[in-house]
Amino acid sequence: MNFFSFMKTGPFDSSLVGGKAANLARMTDLGLPVPPWLVLRQTAWLEFVEENKLGPLLARAQPTQHYEDEVLARFLASSLPKALVEELQALVPTDNQSPASTLTPWLTHDTPLAVRSSGIDEDGVAHSFAGQFSSFLFQRGRPAVEESIKRCWASAFSARILSYRASHDLPLVGGGVAVVIQQMIDASAAGVAFSQHPLKVLEPGTALISAVYGAGEGLVSGLLDADAYVVDTKTRKIESQIANKTEFLGLDEKTGTLVHRPVAPSLSKSPVLGDDEIHQITATVMDLQKRLGNPQDMEWVLGPEGDQTRSLYVVQTRPITTVPPPSYYDPNVNGTQVNLWDNSNIIESYSGVTTPLTFSFASRAYNEVYIQFCHVMGVPETLITQNSGTFRNLLGLLRGRIYYNLPNWYALVLLLPGSSNNKSFMETMMGVKQQLKPDQEDLFAFAARPPIYSLPQKTKLTLKTLMRFWRIDSIVTGFFAEFNRGYQEARSKDYSKLSLPQLAKEYLDLEDSMLKRWKAPIINDYLCMIFFGLIKKLTEKWLSSTNPTLQNDLLCGEGGLDSTEPTKRLMAIAAKIDGGPHPYRDEFLRQSPKELKAVFRTTGLPADLQKEFEQFLDLYGFRCINELKLEELDLHDDPEFVFSSVQSYIKTKSYRDTDFSAREQKIRAQAEGVIRAELSGLRLAVFQFVLKHTRKAVKNRENLRFARTKVFGISRHIFRAMGQKLHLLDFLSDPNDIFYLTVDEIIQFIEGRAASSGIKSLTSLRRQEFEGYNNTSSLPDRLLTYGAVGASLPYIQVFLESDLLKKDLDMASLDPNKMYGTSCSPGVVEGVVRIVKNLQDAQGLDGQILVTSRTDPGWVPLFPSCSALLVERGSLLSHSAVVARELGLPTIVGISGGLMERLKTGDRVRVDATNGVIEILGSGEPQSESHS
Repeated sequence: MNFFSFMKTGPFDSSLVGGKAANLARMTDLGLPVPPWLVLRQTAWLEFVEENKLGPLLARAQPTQHYEDEVLARFLASSLPKALVEELQALVPTDNQSPASTLTPWLTHDTPLAVRSSGIDEDGVAHSFAGQFSSFLFQRGRPAVEESIKRCWASAFSARILSYRASHDLPLVGGGVAVVIQQMIDASAAGVAFSQHPLKVLEPGTALISAVYGAGEGLVSGLLDADAYVVDTKTRKIESQIANKTEFLGLDEKTGTLVHRPVAPSLSKSPVLGDDEIHQITATVMDLQKRLGNPQDMEWVLGPEGDQTRSLYVVQTRPITTVPPPSYYDPNVNGTQVNLWDNSNIIESYSGVTTPLTFSFASRAYNEVYIQFCHVMGVPETLITQNSGTFRNLLGLLRGRIYYNLPNWYALVLLLPGSSNNKSFMETMMGVKQQLKPDQEDLFAFAARPPIYSLPQKTKLTLKTLMRFWRIDSIVTGFFAEFNRGYQEARSKDYSKLSLPQLAKEYLDLEDSMLKRWKAPIINDYLCMIFFGLIKKLTEKWLSSTNPTLQNDLLCGEGGLDSTEPTKRLMAIAAKIDGGPHPYRDEFLRQSPKELKAVFRTTGLPADLQKEFEQFLDLYGFRCINELKLEELDLHDDPEFVFSSVQSYIKTKSYRDTDFSAREQKIRAQAEGVIRAELSGLRLAVFQFVLKHTRKAVKNRENLRFARTKVFGISRHIFRAMGQKLHLLDFLSDPNDIFYLTVDEIIQFIEGRAASSGIKSLTSLRRQEFEGYNNTSSLPDRLLTYGAVGASLPYIQVFLESDLLKKDLDMASLDPNKMYGTSCSPGVVEGVVRIVKNLQDAQGLDGQILVTSRTDPGWVPLFPSCSALLVERGSLLSHSAVVARELGLPTIVGISGGLMERLKTGDRVRVDATNGVIEILGSGEPQSESHS
């Protein structure tokens, strides 16, 4: 036989018989109960294509339904090779009088057959093509087999196969198609078995079986509900999820096809499989995994009901391409460490995908700053040195997203004197621990061994803290005096004129002069934490007011926030243009922000406005959306946002700073009235003392964070200049490729310590990798990885589906038209929302309710142009909360319930920022907004 291979004779090279047949051969050789089969090798397909001159048709393959239909029609109209027809005549009897072939004694004219495509590159470890190729079941007789062969060949050019190939960068015309012809089993039950549960990859030894009554086609196609059995392969424990099975697929003897039939009422809610059958199937698929060396997805059937136990048959197996290989779970290879990651706070600063340069810069900064923090807090140098790994690994980069390494943060706080006695801190940490499975609780083993501090050590720290409290004004003033000197010097430099060695020195000097002298912000942050916590406790304990925003209202109207100055400066420019009115007003509003930018670049604005905008950019040009991400363009690079904001202020008359100030002072005065009405004497004095210092600490915190933004702005300009130089030297394909290197890699390249000079190819690979991350769905706020973190990353999308962490009850589920968050600036607004994901989305903002996933200081100029602010992320001390309070803008942050998914631009909502409630009123065009 020139075209066929038989189940026990071969050859079974997958390049000739395809992945499906090769797997059948392996299972047959292993002695598994495989129904009899043979395979039509790929050479028959090649000869068919050549004899019928189908090459030009296949050469123009395209993933469309029209092309698929054309291929099928041509294949069905073409003749099989003469030699193949002769072989089929010898193998498939024409009637019950014809003798069966000695090669296929099981094959009679009436044997029900499954005719299945076996793609040459199907069922491999890299590309499974699972469910893509066609199969034709219960075929009887030679004519039916011949037509099914043609249909199998044609299925290799279906729209779904060609789309799959294109998405996996495979050639559209593959290596061909072989065809498996196998005896059908009249199944009483069928299903699939996974040797490793595909959604529990962190739990090795967990198998999954899905089962239906009748033929397995109903399960594979998703037509029928199936039982699910999760099996612990070590303990043999079975967890069953029994479906209500109302139908099954059975053979219609008259037509030879599968038809839907009702399940007997007595069986519909009964298990399809008994425990013995579950264990038999589990043992079989685990044996396959062991022998084939990969986790397996095995299709099985049970024979007809009889006097004895139903016979098990294995009809197909393939590697599970989304599950790690067994070596992943080998503790001698990958280790056993479980890592817990969380981004619920840091995402406010680093949203979405972040480049390697920004991550490495941030990681260096966090390491340095928190070592300084421990020095400030009196942690002994020996403890700091012993925990160097903790400081080094405060952050992680998972598929381009920055995460906190959560246990390391708890370990860091536990180093501080008194933290092990801090009840609320320990409860928070233990609450996270309790959400983990018992075998993952070792993550927090350090909590059982906190550092022990003597009474004299604690007393010394307390005295130091008190001294810093009394000296905080001079500490902060001294910091700003030194910082501003260095900043003004750095800001005045033209980095584009410096050489690469000079730029490297500028950056390292910046680290030494600024990032390594960050104790003042640390001390103030510590005091802010103390006073903010105290005012919260006193408000809850001493006051009976039911106003949930009272604490925040008391912090309104403090003034003096550096981060609001850029907005106020732009409002002043808007007032100058509109309040005059300025002769250029109409022309300014007529032009687009892009056109105004072009006019500004050529110094074509009226002299007074040209000077105003130049001065603004000189002072605040480092600001931008995502301003802690070095890869973002700042206002120096692209000032369109500046002109868009000023136009918006003019159109909405939102340039009267006194309006905001009056609103803030009114909110503040009302809150202070509550205090005076309920407190007196010593309590009032204590409360006012704590409130005064809370206000000061929060203001200092924002201003010191503004200094941090300036450091990032200078660094951005230094690295951009480096990118330009490396591009001119032809070491980078594009100046922006600098962001796909780390800080260390850049400095090492310049100083001669780089392991390789091939940074051009390295950045090209990384750019491609990170663009891929941009095209994948976002990751959850919290997730786990197993063993070496880098080894987990290829499978991280699978981890997301696992149920390793409990989920909090979503309040929004109680009312589908409501969402809830944290109120941080009071007020009630009813109006139309504008979904803003980037600056382009915000252009023309005109009093709508601004809805976004997160904000940073670069968003502040948008605030005067909106009537309320809804932020998916954030907290009471997040930047948006602090600035919104200062501007008196009704704001809710930390909103649960899928804010960005449930709302779309144009939807109408009622924002109760006093109580933290958003009510969806429906879609509609903008109407007059109401405020209270």
